[in-house]
Amino acid sequence: MRAPDERTPSALERFLHHARADPSAIAVQDDASAPLTYGALLDAARQTARRLADDGARRGSRVAVECSYGARYLVPLLGCWLLGSVPVPVDPASPADRRRHQVRQARCGTAVTGPGTDGAVAGAVADVVSAHGGGGCGEPEEPAAYILFTSGSTGRPKGVEVEHPALLNMLEHFVRALGFGPGDRMLAHSSTVFDMSVPEMLIPLVSGGTVAVAPPRSVRNPELFADWLRSHPVDAAWATPSQLRLLLPFLRGDRVFGTLISGGEALPAELAGALRKVCGALWNAYGPTEVTVVGLCAEVEPPYRDPLPIGVPLTGLRAHVLDERQRPVPPGTAGELCLSGTGVARGYTGSPELTARSFVTGPDGERMYRTGDLVTRGTDGLHYFRGRGDDQVKIRGHRVELGDVEAAARRLPSVGQAVAVVSDLLSGRPDLFLAVVPPPGEAPPDPADLRRQLYGLLPAFMRPRQVLPFGALPRDSAGKTSRRAVGDLVEERLRGD
Repeated sequence: MRAPDERTPSALERFLHHARADPSAIAVQDDASAPLTYGALLDAARQTARRLADDGARRGSRVAVECSYGARYLVPLLGCWLLGSVPVPVDPASPADRRRHQVRQARCGTAVTGPGTDGAVAGAVADVVSAHGGGGCGEPEEPAAYILFTSGSTGRPKGVEVEHPALLNMLEHFVRALGFGPGDRMLAHSSTVFDMSVPEMLIPLVSGGTVAVAPPRSVRNPELFADWLRSHPVDAAWATPSQLRLLLPFLRGDRVFGTLISGGEALPAELAGALRKVCGALWNAYGPTEVTVVGLCAEVEPPYRDPLPIGVPLTGLRAHVLDERQRPVPPGTAGELCLSGTGVARGYTGSPELTARSFVTGPDGERMYRTGDLVTRGTDGLHYFRGRGDDQVKIRGHRVELGDVEAAARRLPSVGQAVAVVSDLLSGRPDLFLAVVPPPGEAPPDPADLRRQLYGLLPAFMRPRQVLPFGALPRDSAGKTSRRAVGDLVEERLRGD
């Protein structure tokens, strides 16, 4: 097993420093097991690295990691890094077909799976090994820190390759900004396939702090989660506004967070005002997976007015607000937010054409990522989110391409046409709804049956709240289906129900 170059700055190098400086310090605290010290976590990671090497993994190999958050994920993650391999988190609860696609797309030649998995990942790894040899796909360049899959407009998820310098840059920015260090606790509660899990679990480990793992059963129940937080207050936490809105009533004004970082979707001013009672400081973070979780961030303080600022670029990143010809726009004018600098990802694994469309050369000659988000920049340098220029939406903090949902629905024989829309009419927060039309000459499909079939094709956050059958869908003057008109039609049906 090749030893890592511990002189090269990386998240692994920072973790190893703390593991050797104070091996008895608590690295991971989890109610389900005894606290895990830095020394014990390192020993477990070394054992995993040896097992991976025995299974054929090597420097640059991609390793599917099908485990829940907390120590079960951190051990194989660190094991991969010790070996020089690339971890690829896979959601055990995601449909089998989607997991198989991710493993094959990333060319994972080895896997680490948790208890109770169904064998889909192992089968896909066997396919990769058969096609590409033991160890799967080795990287021709410096191995990525991880590959994280996001929703894709083509109906297939796309894997974002994030590099080690980009990861360390983001982590160290927040270590400095938070003043995080030994003895501090950060909440971990996000799925490993949601990129908010990256700072949750790694900021503590690069600074000598503790990952405070919330029990999955409590996380799924806001009342239980609030009870757990009251008895396990944390110095810092990350969460989406949707999660916080559900949790807030059960906290009853108790301050359980030191610094609370909201991200993943827009933070409304009224929610920000209510959250200030339960935290010492409130930050608003913005960033897609392609810029290593967070691109901009700012503390938000009263008086709160919509839209709240999404902040200024992190250390090492630069923000460009550009028009359709990629020319800078003046302050106060909406344009596409493009980001360049240390945090920009390598690209989409196995998809050079898709990478070339999204990662481009900017007006200053630097490589930059086109976010597709519309923002304005104020005279104070703060940026404000103004919407999207395409069909990408955020559902409970997860990025969802509406075309991904529609493509899954069109795979079903009882669906001739499908249009996904978002509405907050029923719950007060964004929900997905799917309008469908049967193939010509066929009867309308049963909505309940369609939803059951979609459960086998889509992960939980992409499943529509309701499927609504129609005889036809409205079109615009060019004869194309009008998503906006379909949205109006869906809300009219919902009001009628």
